[in-house]
Amino acid sequence: MELLRTLSSVGFFERSTLIGSWVMPIYQELYQARYVLKTLDVDFAVHMAHARKDLRADLEKIITSLGFTEYLSIGGVQKFSSGGYEVEFIAHRKGGLNDNAVPVREWNVIAQPLPFINILTEFSEEAKLDDFIIRFPIPEAFFIHKLIVAQKRKAESKQLKDLEQCSVLMNIVRDDRLHRVVQSILLSRDTKRHIRNSCDDIGFPLRRLGIE
Repeated sequence: MELLRTLSSVGFFERSTLIGSWVMPIYQELYQARYVLKTLDVDFAVHMAHARKDLRADLEKIITSLGFTEYLSIGGVQKFSSGGYEVEFIAHRKGGLNDNAVPVREWNVIAQPLPFINILTEFSEEAKLDDFIIRFPIPEAFFIHKLIVAQKRKAESKQLKDLEQCSVLMNIVRDDRLHRVVQSILLSRDTKRHIRNSCDDIGFPLRRLGIE
């Protein structure tokens, strides 16, 4: 909680969002979507500012001051760990297969680039937790993102976790907002296939997404 409060205090959540499994407790609080959290990984989708954007806050310094240890993964992505928790920043990858780590000058972190992350930042909302504001994806954006990435998972356990979260959220998502999110995505043949397969796995009607 102190990590979220600190990031909020420097304006991180004005555009960037909390993503990953730690969003599920927020959905449980706001929408009564029951879910048992099973991970200590804390992921943030960082909104990419212009490449020449000046430093706004040194998150590396801030996070390590909270007792986290900074290290670089094999691919050069910056991560922070403390007491079993692992913090990572993720940026939107516009296309191609370039997996190079992305320096984010505005926040002095090195992020992991992944596709479809823009869904989570562009369709997001704010909520007040205790005495601070946090930004997170709307349930419909998180749901569709998980439908896509679940089928890309190499580890079966991660795929099952994604589909489990979709199964929880399918009871609260709204069709009108699902349509808006889907219409914002360039749906390739593979992406449609991933969505269709995930919908089949959880028993969700594809027509509710507005996809034929």
